[in-house]
Amino acid sequence: MSKRAVIVCLDGCGPAYIRSSNVPSIRKLGAEGRYVNGDSMIPSVTNVNAVSILTGRYPEEHGITTNYYLERGTGREVYMESPDFIKARTLLEEGVNLGLRTALLTSKDKLRLLLGRGAAASFSAERPPSSLVKVLGPPPPIYSVDVDIWLMKALREVMLKDDLTLVYVMTTDYAMHKYAPREGESKRHLQGIDEALGQTIEDLEKRGDEVLVCVTADHGMSKKEKAVNLQLTLERHGIASRLNTIIADRYVAHHRNLGGAVYIYLENPDDSARCLKVLQEAEGVEAALTRDQASKLYHLDKDRIGDFLVLAEEEYVFGLLEQEVTEASLRSHGSLHEAQVPILVNRPESELRGPLRENKDLASLVLEWLTT
Repeated sequence: MSKRAVIVCLDGCGPAYIRSSNVPSIRKLGAEGRYVNGDSMIPSVTNVNAVSILTGRYPEEHGITTNYYLERGTGREVYMESPDFIKARTLLEEGVNLGLRTALLTSKDKLRLLLGRGAAASFSAERPPSSLVKVLGPPPPIYSVDVDIWLMKALREVMLKDDLTLVYVMTTDYAMHKYAPREGESKRHLQGIDEALGQTIEDLEKRGDEVLVCVTADHGMSKKEKAVNLQLTLERHGIASRLNTIIADRYVAHHRNLGGAVYIYLENPDDSARCLKVLQEAEGVEAALTRDQASKLYHLDKDRIGDFLVLAEEEYVFGLLEQEVTEASLRSHGSLHEAQVPILVNRPESELRGPLRENKDLASLVLEWLTT
């Protein structure tokens, strides 16, 4: 009997999506093992959490603190999607060292680039192998509900044919940005994922494999009504700054680069005390933390964040807009209000010792399972 392990990260899937959808296979995982509503990393954005799940470490150790990075000192802004930014070993690298055959499957190609270090095989739905296209047909567009369903069908194909031991799967959150949990397309999205995942588990178990399946999310999703440009707010008070949009990535149709958390970099450090006061009193701000406070409270790499971390109230987002405050109608994330995530494993606590409080906790459980 061979042991296999699969971690599925459902991008943007807060607990409400699981509660609202017909997902018997996912629910069965929790019924057979453990299901908790746990915590994500803060800021509640994809890159920060995807790497925490894959390394089992906080951002202060793995170094990924944002989707879009403003380098202190040089002022250079880049997408934080190179594996060179990751300072810790990943679960896939650990697996290779143990002689396991590892793989990474993603919907977005940017996540394949970021997370693929150590994978013996990796592909994205944006850049699929021709062998899978022949079997499953071409994947749907990245801005679609169906692209994740295609990815989960691809998981079944590679698990059965390529003798994989450890697989990390990362969907996209387009459906969650587009649809609330109770909307029909949202339910269809998760139902399709659930059916494909259930078929994979069933086929592996019929073959005689012993399978550990973990499902979680990198962050949740909330409806937003107003957007604030805090750089303009500070400018109105005579404070020069640069706003780093933490949520920003190449897929702007998801969220228009408007999210519930930003880093503020000051042009003049002497403005620090006055800046903090302005931010704490600004519209839409739930919490404004200094660099030291933020790094300590949320386990962030102090050298890779701004002078301030600002977290939004539930119905607000921040971004670089032409107006200081404007109406907005979108679903987004980044704040404390999207930090709760489902965590499910199909093995009871007696088999998988250790805490299950944060999405990052899955890495250690998986490694222990595969090595005992």
